[in-house]
Amino acid sequence: MQEAVIKNIDTDYSYQLAKRMEQFHSNEKLGYRPAGSKAEFLTGEMLKDEMQKLGLSDVCKNAVTVDGWEFKNAELTFETKEGKRHTALLGAYQTDFVTDGEQAFSLMYLGKGTEADYEGKDVTGKLVLVDINQRDEWWINYPVYQAHLKGAAAVIAVQCGGYGEVDAKALNAQDIAGPEDAPAFSISRKDAAGLLELLRDQEEITVTFDAESRVTRNCTTYNIVGRIPGKHPDRMVLLSAHYDSYFDGFQDDNTAVALMFGIAKALQDSGFQPNNTIVICAMASEEWGVVDSNFDWSTGAYEQIFTAHPEWVGKVIADLNFELPAHAHNRQDAIRCTYEYADFIRQFTDSLTVPKEAYPDGITVLSPIETWSDDFSMAIAGIPSTVNDFSAGPFMQNYYHSQY
Repeated sequence: MQEAVIKNIDTDYSYQLAKRMEQFHSNEKLGYRPAGSKAEFLTGEMLKDEMQKLGLSDVCKNAVTVDGWEFKNAELTFETKEGKRHTALLGAYQTDFVTDGEQAFSLMYLGKGTEADYEGKDVTGKLVLVDINQRDEWWINYPVYQAHLKGAAAVIAVQCGGYGEVDAKALNAQDIAGPEDAPAFSISRKDAAGLLELLRDQEEITVTFDAESRVTRNCTTYNIVGRIPGKHPDRMVLLSAHYDSYFDGFQDDNTAVALMFGIAKALQDSGFQPNNTIVICAMASEEWGVVDSNFDWSTGAYEQIFTAHPEWVGKVIADLNFELPAHAHNRQDAIRCTYEYADFIRQFTDSLTVPKEAYPDGITVLSPIETWSDDFSMAIAGIPSTVNDFSAGPFMQNYYHSQY
């Protein structure tokens, strides 16, 4: 039966599904499929139809409540020193800011945006350009809320290390972990350099800004669920991955959803009946989903296990979560899991032959789990959880949550 399952693995199917997920987006130029958005809804509908085509049982949509975000556009235009009109395409954070077309603003540069940087400065109603390094210093909500307290119209953050290091044109997107009325956007280092050149000789300049970013509290979104019935219907193995995204989301997390569907397709096409019922769950709202909270990600998974299906606790014997699986994050592969499953999974990985061309340093098992992904919400409810480790290695600071 193992050979039959492997024979039916269709990687082209998974690749094409991951690409098809890119068709639904909120921002025509940058993508984005955020929590509670129309794009997220349409993607969920497509995935529900796909589960039905694969012949999964009991396919359904589980309604969950999240705070929603629609990011349509953000463009900042200024005149260069050479007198040329330049428009910078900006990323955004989950906050409210709507200009209703181009609007003129004064813009000031305030270093890292700390309280000391504001001494003697009046930023009331102005845009504030700040440097940010979210890996090595502090999260975006701190300088954003500082600007808000000082009366600024919005923060324009330029990545100065930490994330988006792959290219000077890279934008970055992260959850805001703050209130929606403290607006924030992301600008590339290349575009910021043009602004800083103008600001070298003057304290502030005039720019035009055209943006539409809206947060709506208490939206309904859907986790999409299908099953492969097992011999023991009340014992379940959960496969999970999220379908909301920043930018086009191919790596984070279309490929994970497509991997999960590819597993389901191979099992179905081979006629395999598992001992335990396999539950396939495409999760909404992983990247963000709660206004003004330190833990504002993994919301769809949290609501799934604490609100939609709390009875899964005690029935789901493992959650196998998938995150960013298309990229080898390091020379060594790793499975991250709860402490309770570490010995069991080490016994399993010891039996594997890992191709040197894939992972020269083999495979390891790490504990405990981290807060980065949906398996955390499952684990704190009492479900033993695992995820392919992705939080270490050069991918994170170079490519993660950027248009690259």
